[in-house]
Amino acid sequence: MANLCNVDGRIAAESEARIPVLDRGFLFGDSIYEVVRTYGDVPFGWPEHWQRLQRSAAALRLPLDLDEPAVAARVAATLAAAGHGDSYVRLIVTRGTGSAPNIDLAYASGPPRWLILVRELKVHSGAPVQLAIVDRLRVDRRALDPATKSGNYLNNVLALAEAKDRGATDCLMCNTDGFVTEASTSNVFARLDGVWCTPPLTAGILAGVTRSLLLAFLPDCGERVEERDLRPGELRHADEIFLSSTLRDIAPVTHLDGRALHGGGIGTRAPMLLARFRDRVAQRLRDHDQPAWRRLLSHGST
Repeated sequence: MANLCNVDGRIAAESEARIPVLDRGFLFGDSIYEVVRTYGDVPFGWPEHWQRLQRSAAALRLPLDLDEPAVAARVAATLAAAGHGDSYVRLIVTRGTGSAPNIDLAYASGPPRWLILVRELKVHSGAPVQLAIVDRLRVDRRALDPATKSGNYLNNVLALAEAKDRGATDCLMCNTDGFVTEASTSNVFARLDGVWCTPPLTAGILAGVTRSLLLAFLPDCGERVEERDLRPGELRHADEIFLSSTLRDIAPVTHLDGRALHGGGIGTRAPMLLARFRDRVAQRLRDHDQPAWRRLLSHGST
């Protein structure tokens, strides 16, 4: 089993994959991406991830020159070559190689470059998190909308470093209005007065695939859920907090700004919700994702 990279249809070991130095993704972070996890050889939530990739491309004025079946075929080929069980898949599209190291789109001769990273999945869903609310602000929607999943991630990199300097394992950023947004690569839910509250998209966050699933899943579990603006002080009085993401599923928060929640352990609801969410994922894989993925690959081979 190996860590592989598919660059424009050519599969190579991750350590041997190469892109030109004038690639705009390398030079300027001029790229978009998605992270998908697989169960066996089936990507979970592929339709949502593909749709979000298309939205990100449109936001960056990046025309995609491959359709969904073609990309799915490359993903499947790379997964098969890697030979893992459950896998981490990172799909990256850069604007391609420019004619000069100039930010002007007039120098973006293209075409887009497609990269697929496949690694064995080693992140454990449900792993506990220690959060710190950092001073670094989330990028404003009017500057570079966080709803666009671009390769420009320095804001998150520095915020996470700040949190780790304070002994935490992840950060929580606020926006310019002082409202909570999200963690470095995850959305946040806080239980306040019996309601699971999560920041709205208008706060300047990524529309997480798992977040969207949870907004429908939580009421099915008899839980109340609300999208609303949250102040940092509210989180410090929350009954329970968890992060959500493709790789984490539901990750309970045990500490906030150095203060132990639940005696430094995991709250009562998150483990129950995680177990039921895993059952929901298994059902969706069986009833929807697996047959839909097989149909997509079949369409791409015709």
